[in-house]
Amino acid sequence: MQLKEPLGQRDPSNVLQVFVGRTDACCDGKTPIVGHYRVVGRRLEFDPTFDFVFGQSYAIQSRDMASGDAIELTEFELHDDDRSFLSQVTEIYPSGPEIPENTLRFYVHFAAPMQPHASADFIKLMDSSGTPDTAAFMSFKQELWNADRTRLTVLMDPGRIKRGVVQNRALGPALREGASYSLVIEEGWPSANGGQKAPRYAHPYTVTSALRTLPDIQLWQFDTPGLGTLEPLRITFDRPFDHQLLQSSIRVSDEGGQLVSGTISVSDHEKNWAFRPDQPWASKSLQVIVDARLEDTAGNNFRDLLDHVQTENAQTPSLLTHTLHLKSLPE
Repeated sequence: MQLKEPLGQRDPSNVLQVFVGRTDACCDGKTPIVGHYRVVGRRLEFDPTFDFVFGQSYAIQSRDMASGDAIELTEFELHDDDRSFLSQVTEIYPSGPEIPENTLRFYVHFAAPMQPHASADFIKLMDSSGTPDTAAFMSFKQELWNADRTRLTVLMDPGRIKRGVVQNRALGPALREGASYSLVIEEGWPSANGGQKAPRYAHPYTVTSALRTLPDIQLWQFDTPGLGTLEPLRITFDRPFDHQLLQSSIRVSDEGGQLVSGTISVSDHEKNWAFRPDQPWASKSLQVIVDARLEDTAGNNFRDLLDHVQTENAQTPSLLTHTLHLKSLPE
């Protein structure tokens, strides 16, 4: 659904609802399908908790954002031609072609909720000859899924990353500088209801030198927006950061200390962060507030290195701030 204006603090379920059944029998007295909403730019998207069923009719009801009145009712039905598009990998992070030797985690995004307790069977780290490393990843009793099981966090075994520990000495690092690897999701991973199986997906990487320095906000480049505009505030990092943590670890406040509402986007293989406000910038100065626990792709945050060569930097505050003065537009 295309939004005519920013969603702001509105409940997305009051703007867009999906029902089982045809439009001629919708929607009073019916309970909408439960699922997850997300805003991508000016588009509101809905992912059902359980897969849509092929051959079943569904009704989509959109409502006016101001009045809440129903303004449009449309119907759709999934056909066999749509089957291959439901259960599949959509993104893997880190998204770039290069990763440091001590990369800590990967995020695998799926188009539909997936069956849990299957990652060990389907996710492989393969070298350039196609040989999998069966000891590359941490093994958990409970896999690290998001609430609707469309995003899985895959952790490299820290014992393969930290220098001097038994596993590292015995097996060496799982990723070696200068070598090429692929994170592979093998064909056949079933969706949550077992109705579809995901096709094979592979993301190739070239490994660069390890990241073993603390992040430093002084190395970031800030592109300041203009006062009274909807221009995004952009930050270019000196290194790639953790994609998921970038969604919540950087905030923006006005000169009165009030948090500014807006939309975050991450690009350039997790090296660029942008914040577009819901309303035109009204404050002459801004504070960019960074949680010191924000990690780069190697798991280093602003206070501590994953591979402990030094003790924790206790002098670093829990929140880091950077002040920006907005550009005045010519009259």
